[in-house]
Amino acid sequence: MAGIPIRLHISWLLLLFFGVSSLQPLFAAQIGGSGLPMAIITTLLLLLAILLHEVGHAVMAQRLGLKVKSITLFLTGGITEMDGDVARPGHELKIALAGPLVSLVLTVLTAALAWWSLGEYRLLWTVLAACNGLLTIFNMLPCYPLDGGRALRAIFWYLHDDLLQGTHIASNISRVIGGGLMLFGVVVMIRADVWTGLLVILLGWMTSRSAISSYLQTALHYTLSRISVGELMSRTYRTVSPQLTLDLFVGQYLMGHSEQGFPVVQSERLLGVITVRNLRRFSIQQWRQTLVSEAMIPHSDLPPIHPNDAAHVAYQALTLRHFEQLPVTDGETLLGMIRHRDVLAFVQKNIKHAAQK
Repeated sequence: MAGIPIRLHISWLLLLFFGVSSLQPLFAAQIGGSGLPMAIITTLLLLLAILLHEVGHAVMAQRLGLKVKSITLFLTGGITEMDGDVARPGHELKIALAGPLVSLVLTVLTAALAWWSLGEYRLLWTVLAACNGLLTIFNMLPCYPLDGGRALRAIFWYLHDDLLQGTHIASNISRVIGGGLMLFGVVVMIRADVWTGLLVILLGWMTSRSAISSYLQTALHYTLSRISVGELMSRTYRTVSPQLTLDLFVGQYLMGHSEQGFPVVQSERLLGVITVRNLRRFSIQQWRQTLVSEAMIPHSDLPPIHPNDAAHVAYQALTLRHFEQLPVTDGETLLGMIRHRDVLAFVQKNIKHAAQK
């Protein structure tokens, strides 16, 4: 566990507040007094249990040779972020089950302490045993990306020998469960309680949306980490002279064309990139007096992308900097252009292929 940063999201304060405010009346009613000190202690121990759940994932990942970047705790639980992909379905299964196993051990331990304790401490350990038990059950639901869903994904990954296919099946199962919850919520609204029904509908919607977004994220990273920039880049592109004025650039390169950005090259040396966004810094009246070299993004300000880089490196650069295209270079030599639309088209093709299997 040494060297793993633990981050607390601001929403964790809401969890702390909710825990204390919910437990304070319980302790006040059962043991007298305000009940606030015991409510605070119990809540802090519960938050510690959530942290230990994530530590279980992290320790197992480290034992399997993966580098853990961080543990982030937020309102609905935690995320253990790893540097790199899990290589085998067996490793994925072990990492997924490690967290619930920790919660199960804590359930048994706190239940035993509740059995042997008296008074307010019996109530404290009973509450913790119940919460850890619910945490174990909730995380083992077969809803991806919960731990149970990740275990399910590992099983289908092993059966199909394909991570993307396994994730697709686990995601679809989660979407069915989410849809079922929403239908059940409608029934509860009609026959029982409106607010409870709405809560169940919300839970179902979140389950379905989380499964979809997690699958797309996995598909994106999995697909792009297994192909190089050189395989996706375009070797056909138009270059712009740095001495061209902006009005001529617009007329010759933008009018009637779909491309929105072009490499600026002189003597086979990349100087920068000129895009439609760069024109907005100048009024139309200034275009005739302004050169492309004055409006372009200099090569030194562009993220370096080499054809041997994994495609997800280029995708991150494109999305983080909001570029539609970026040059692929070897030093100052332009080798090609990697375009956002080409990357997405490749990912969509692979997602469609996985769905048809």
